[in-house]
Amino acid sequence: TFWFIGLVVVLLLITTYFISRYFINQEKIKGILKSDIKEAEMQTLRSQMNPHFMFNSLNSINSYIIQSKSNEASKYLTTFSKLMRSILDNSKHRTIPLDKEIKTLDWYLQLEAVRLEHKFTYTIHCSDEIDRETTQIPPLIIQPFVENAIWHGIQNKSSKGHITIQIDSDENENLKISVTDDGIGRTASALLKKNQTTHKSYGIDITINRLQMLDPTNSINIIDLYDDTNQSKGTQVLLTISC
Repeated sequence: TFWFIGLVVVLLLITTYFISRYFINQEKIKGILKSDIKEAEMQTLRSQMNPHFMFNSLNSINSYIIQSKSNEASKYLTTFSKLMRSILDNSKHRTIPLDKEIKTLDWYLQLEAVRLEHKFTYTIHCSDEIDRETTQIPPLIIQPFVENAIWHGIQNKSSKGHITIQIDSDENENLKISVTDDGIGRTASALLKKNQTTHKSYGIDITINRLQMLDPTNSINIIDLYDDTNQSKGTQVLLTISC
């Protein structure tokens, strides 16, 4: 009886051990699968964004080719090639150094400013407290909001506009990015959209999804700006990205 009870206890311990290992392994497999699915979703979103981004950039160069302005076209193509090379390289990575994101954004703005005959100026300022080389950020995360500011805020403005990109960090070392334009504002833009169907910023929804998938604590806040007479004076987008 003693040996029988001992054998049963040993068998129960062995069985419990293997069952627990089985469930632990299953949880690990589930975790790996969830990670793979998340990365696959990120790759899909990036593949949707990059062709859209390149399509807009190719449209930017089209006018110079048609007008046969060789010098302007050459400069434009040089910047365009840098932009394309940067996009193709950055899109392979889940995150990139902030410095690369800023350079890519600058090339994009150069192209759009020339294409729109310098309809707008822009400034990109990054706080000195941020190490641009080591700080990591998802690629092409700022560009869709800048694109939206150009197409829906600045382009429809009667006078020249300005776009300001400000990059700071908070006490928790999260990135605080603001994209501010002095365009016509969202209300006026929404009214124009009823009669204009030439451009739709698919990148905004994609970017919001990307940020939420990366970290649920990431946030986006869009603010309508008004002057003292309650007239619209532009739009500000505030991004908080966990690093």
